[in-house]
Amino acid sequence: MSSWWRRGSLASDARGLTLAGQPLADLARTQGTPLYVYDCGVVGKQVTSLRRALATVGRSWRIYYALKANRHPAVVTRLRSEGDVGIDACSPREVELARAHGFSASEISVTSSMPSNSDLAAFATAGTHVNLDSCSAVRRFAELVPRETAIGLRVDPGIRVGYDDAPKVSYGDSKLGIDKNQISEALDLARDVGLLVDTLHMHLGWGLQRGAVEAFERALSLLVGLAPRCPHLRTINVGGGLGAHRRAGDVPLPLDDWAAALGRQLSSLDVTVACEPGTLLVDWAGVLLTQVTTVELKADRLWVGVDAGHNLNVYAAHYGLPVGILSTIGPEAPSTHTYSVAGNLNESGDVFARDIRLPEVREGDFLAFVPGGAYGASMASEHCLRGPAREVAL
Repeated sequence: MSSWWRRGSLASDARGLTLAGQPLADLARTQGTPLYVYDCGVVGKQVTSLRRALATVGRSWRIYYALKANRHPAVVTRLRSEGDVGIDACSPREVELARAHGFSASEISVTSSMPSNSDLAAFATAGTHVNLDSCSAVRRFAELVPRETAIGLRVDPGIRVGYDDAPKVSYGDSKLGIDKNQISEALDLARDVGLLVDTLHMHLGWGLQRGAVEAFERALSLLVGLAPRCPHLRTINVGGGLGAHRRAGDVPLPLDDWAAALGRQLSSLDVTVACEPGTLLVDWAGVLLTQVTTVELKADRLWVGVDAGHNLNVYAAHYGLPVGILSTIGPEAPSTHTYSVAGNLNESGDVFARDIRLPEVREGDFLAFVPGGAYGASMASEHCLRGPAREVAL
């Protein structure tokens, strides 16, 4: 029996599936479902692992947590307590939330796509460092800040790589970043309007697997090649994309391989290495608990309906990515039945998984969707007025 899901503090014993030693079926019964449950201790352990990898690069480093991944107060407070973790924000309200949790402007890095003038004005007022991804944004931001304000430029290296090469999580040749063939134009514009480019930024894609290391190095090489054009360069920001493990057989890009690539490619530059982890830090710190409302055979397919929809977990419906589904009673019991698991929205695409093998499921049982710590509750909507799920931190 595969136990690919035994990560973080997720485990099982005679009480069934547990998180941080607490039986999840009991939590579902007492707290109600749908319910996101987080173990903040896992977040701290993931930060420690990332620090160890960065320490081998041979350069100073900076961690900016991608706030869009999970903004539950207990999670953000835990990251604030680490002392050396800043915030990667992408909107004025995320900047406000970070400040409310005690992060100073100097600890916040903003990377915003297609920002409005009001967005740019808010960032300028907040005094945060901003990475801009278009010549338009460079021009408009320069009108709002003093000359010689430092900025970053987000570069699109034109390399498409991400989990399963899914188009929605592979960012090359997309709206994100300045095309590699137009970066000279952006650098000239920044110089002409009096802004100092102190950061080159990239984010290749979400869910980088072991095989992505060569593409990662090619993209780093492109940034290194731009360095001579940036006399004020202080930071290479390599974004996020680490830590995605959605099913048995996944091999996320190992931190050691990632760090070794950074060390090789940046050996000629005296820069700080910055990164923006989200999934890596929080995904396996959380689960989504749901209750089975329906078990019914339709034609030749056995359907399981649950009390959550894609408004609470967008991975399958929006991104086409797998969702791990476990029984909370006996996650390692023999998988004797084939089910398709669907949500409670009036949408034909509200299906979490098709034709997966599980132990027998009965109406009233509780299922756990794993991992559930990243891009779950933070992307929830009120579609059909079904949301949101409750969230609890252990």
